[in-house]
Amino acid sequence: MFEANKARKTEEALLVQRDWRADGGARRVRVTSSDILISRRFSGVDMMISVPVPAYDGVALDVVEGRDGAPCYRLSLAHRDRDLDVVLAETQDSGDAAADWKYWASYLGLPRLSTENGVLAEVDAISGALVFYPRRGHAALRQRRPRFLMRRKPGVTARMAEVFAGEREIICYE
Repeated sequence: MFEANKARKTEEALLVQRDWRADGGARRVRVTSSDILISRRFSGVDMMISVPVPAYDGVALDVVEGRDGAPCYRLSLAHRDRDLDVVLAETQDSGDAAADWKYWASYLGLPRLSTENGVLAEVDAISGALVFYPRRGHAALRQRRPRFLMRRKPGVTARMAEVFAGEREIICYE
């Protein structure tokens, strides 16, 4: 369905998932580090919803029965509203599932959750791994004058307060 290596190369992931209510039975999901955009077509009307990442409870790992009866690991974003849950990956390899689980939790800044008997339980808190901070402009550089203004002398406020009203102007053109 989705490989974590593709998400590491780009800043967003595009997924197509099954949705029994949507026209064509599918919805499109865009996952970024700040929001989740879910779009689908319902009765000929395009619908789109943007959900901020903090609205999700965490990245949940669930073990379900696969098509051939073998265990299948399903990695999803858990939300209070089950319609907003997003399946990130499904695999039969436990190593890949664990690596993707850790990656998505750190990328989105959400806790890792496990599903036992339909109940979500937090595995561990976010342990400072891969935290993405917005870039800062250097405050020292922001307070300096631009280089083309450095050549100019700053104005004198005392001179600016003088008003020459009611005087004649002498202009000489020679």
